[in-house]
Amino acid sequence: MRRTEEEIPRNNVGGGVNQMAVVKGYEIPEGLYYTKDHAWLKVEGGNKVRVGLNDFAQKLAGKISYVKVPRVGKEVTHGKVLFSLQAKKWTGKIMVPLAGMIVEANRDLLRRPGLLNQDCYGKGWVAVIKAANLAQDLARHLTGEAAHRWIRKEVARVEAERGKK
Repeated sequence: MRRTEEEIPRNNVGGGVNQMAVVKGYEIPEGLYYTKDHAWLKVEGGNKVRVGLNDFAQKLAGKISYVKVPRVGKEVTHGKVLFSLQAKKWTGKIMVPLAGMIVEANRDLLRRPGLLNQDCYGKGWVAVIKAANLAQDLARHLTGEAAHRWIRKEVARVEAERGKK
């Protein structure tokens, strides 16, 4: 089912969250879209989408010491790295969740990467993408109860991996 921009749910993370679900100890704000590599997407209008790292990923990573943010004006496509981050001896990456152009990048993260840990759904946002095909790209991502089920599975997966060590 294709949705017009007017039918795509909006939220106000960063300006105050309307509702916050807590799933297995991880915050999952309602009204956001989630990717399976742990990014969140906030639709802001005008085909602009704010992107950040979800609570599960930032807690799993631990204290984040470095974030490589994308360059404003860069065209981004699926399958490419949107941003990378580092915490202690771990390095991770978040892939481009929707095709388009970077119109804003949170350069504060270069000086203060810990914002991803302190306020991952607010001041810790990473980039804003002007989407080329917003409705089609958002349909690939999780919302609501589907996102909650997925986080529960991710928690179980990580707990199982830790139990094997």
